[in-house]
Order: sequence, then C-alpha cells, then structure tokens
Amino acid sequence: MKKNNPIKKIRNWKRKKLILSILFLLSIIIIFIIIKNNNNFSVQKEFPKPVGKYTVGRTQMDYKYIASDNIEREITTVIYYPSDTDEGKKTAEYGFSEFQEQRSRFLKDAENAKEDKLFNPDFKTWSYENLNVSAKKKQYPVVFFSPGAGAYAEQGTVFAQDLASSGYIVVAMGHAESGVNKFLDGRVEGVSSRFIDSLSNYTSEFLDKIKFRLYIAKWKLPEKSAMKTSRMLTAAPKGIEFSKYAELQSEDISFVADNLYKMNSGEIDSIFKGRLQLDKGLGIFGHSFGGTTAAMVSRDDDRFVGSINLDGNMLGLLDSDLKKPFLQLGTVLAYNTNTFLLQTNSNDTYFAIIDGVKHGDFSDSLFTATEKSQRGSRDALSQRTILSTYMKGFFDKYLLKEDSNLDRLNYDGVRFFKSQ
Repeated sequence: MKKNNPIKKIRNWKRKKLILSILFLLSIIIIFIIIKNNNNFSVQKEFPKPVGKYTVGRTQMDYKYIASDNIEREITTVIYYPSDTDEGKKTAEYGFSEFQEQRSRFLKDAENAKEDKLFNPDFKTWSYENLNVSAKKKQYPVVFFSPGAGAYAEQGTVFAQDLASSGYIVVAMGHAESGVNKFLDGRVEGVSSRFIDSLSNYTSEFLDKIKFRLYIAKWKLPEKSAMKTSRMLTAAPKGIEFSKYAELQSEDISFVADNLYKMNSGEIDSIFKGRLQLDKGLGIFGHSFGGTTAAMVSRDDDRFVGSINLDGNMLGLLDSDLKKPFLQLGTVLAYNTNTFLLQTNSNDTYFAIIDGVKHGDFSDSLFTATEKSQRGSRDALSQRTILSTYMKGFFDKYLLKEDSNLDRLNYDGVRFFKSQ
C-alpha cells in the first residue's frame, strides 16, 4: 500500500497553480490583442495628403468607339494631373451616390452574399476639378490605371493622387460592361449581364479548383509547386473565356491612348495640348482584373513600356512573353497564382509578397473601408507607403529612365524578389 507523500502533494499543487496562472495570463494577453486589433480599425473620412509637391488637378473625359467584337463601347476616364494651385476650389467629389445601388445589384446578380459599402458619402479627396496643368515643366509623363471588376474609375484615387502630386499624369479608366460609370451627362451605366455570368462561371471554377488547396492563400509555395499551380489555375477553361473582357478593356485603353496623342498634337482640343510627355512611352497599373488588363495591354501595345499588377491574376496570359518590365505587388495567393511569369517573361519581372493585407488593401478600400472585415491587419498608411513607393520607383526606372530606388527598397513583412 502506497503512502501519501505530503511534500509531493505540495509540489503537484504548486505546479498546477503555476500552470493555471500561466493559462490565465495567456488568456488576458489574447483578450488584450483582440481588443487592440478591434480598436485599430476606424472609419476614415479622407485620404491621406498626397506625397508630392504638386497640387492635384482632375478632369473627366468620355468616349465611344466600336471594339473588335463590333459592339459599341462607352467608356469614361478620370484624369489626375500636376497643378500649381487649387485656385480656391473645393476638393473634388469622390465616387458618386448611384454607385452603391449599382454595386448591390451586381453582387446580387453574381450571387455574392456580402453586400458591403466600399465608401461613405462625402469622403474627402485631395484633388480639384479642372485646374490648369502645372507650369513648372513643359511636359509630364503619362500612366494609366485600370480598376477591378465591378468597380469605378476612381478606385485608385489614393495612388493616382500620390503619382500626380509627384509629377505624373494618371488616366483612370471606367471600362464598359465590367464597371459602374457615371458620364458627364449624368447617366449611370452598370455592369452587363453577360460580364456577370462569365465572372460567376469563372469564380465557381476557381473556387472548385482550390477547395483542396486553400493553403495557397496562406503560404508561399516552393517555386516548382507554384509554377505547376499557377499554370493549372490560369489554364482553366472558364478563366480563359472570362479573359476576353481583359482583351476588350485593353482595347479601351489603346483607344484612349490614341486620343491622348491627338490631344497632345492639338488635333483634339484639351488642356493637355503639348503637355504630355509621350516620346518615352506610357506606363500602366491596375487592381485585380485591372491588373490582368494592365499586363495584357503592355504585352499588346508597343507604346507601353511596362506594367504593374496590384493583386490580380494573369488570365489570358499563360505562356505569354510580355517582353516588358513587370511588377506584381500582392498577397501570397497572387504569387502562387501568377508564378509562371517568372519563367515566361523575358524582361525584368518583380514580385512582392506583402503580409497582413487583403485584396481590397491594394485599392482605395485601404482608406474608404466601412467595415473592419474589409481590411487586413497591416496599418493603412504603411501599406500606402509601400505601394506608392514601389510604383513610383518602377515608373521612374522604366518610363523615365531615371535612377530609381526600386531594387533597394526594403520593408518589414514584404518579400521582394526579381527574376534571374
């Protein structure tokens, strides 16, 4: 018969007490972290002030043309540009009140249950309507912006303002069919039903292919596995079918580019006569499906010197040699989806994987988000600095042919690498 050892009992009791104390302390720390993270989010009322020295002017131009599918496309552009003074004007309106109604209809038709607001009314910009172009330089370089599916031309305002304040002219596209546009005459056109159907088919196909591969949204795959995964996802039939809309959006951009050359020569009357630095070419960046479009127009239109993809996929570009510099800024999912470009593109190819962010954090939702669920954990100002700095560095290097800090940038939580 075993005898109870009082000393052993005391030791066991002390050990249990210590374990309980540690568990209690850990629970307090976890609760504190949860409260702190919840308190980190607050609804913003304005964009941060632009980083550059110029005041930002803004103007709108609308167009119609017949695309390669023999269908008339009506598109709009919002153009951000350097100016010298705000001329005492109020800041320009952000978005338009009819957008949310059109977006809700789009989400319902696309069978998307989440109907969150992308921005609140009266959100403040730092741009001003119809100012004079800055007189500090004779000409300014031009880059395009293509927004994501179901979005609007102003979806990249925070980055357009940063670039325009730094001496770039940014042409933000409002594509036909795939976005919501408000034209100068007051009409509002939403997303077409055929675009919604094609997007829904592609989304279902994509989700089906990754349902047993959800790890690709969390971890960077070894390069060989990432190559295989990216090719499998980009070769999906419904994705290839959906990519025809990126081709049409590329045509939108090339058509507007044609008109920029005519404005610069004076053939089309505008404030930009002789003010566009087009001899070095054009640049382009895009968010989500706009990133797909950016790469595609860079591949197909010789006037574009390179492209930047903000967390989009590369549908319609499998095995393409862009033959132009390419920069991807995105989540780990975007890396695992697009890795094949490291092999197929013969020019400089950069990938940056940014931790602690969501898809919307590569657009104005970084600041206009109305719910915490729309944002990642990374500080909004930090993410804005990372994206704006990388984009300016890329365009400085490949469009302006100037010394750039692109290859020397280093940020916490950003894995940046270049094709060899």
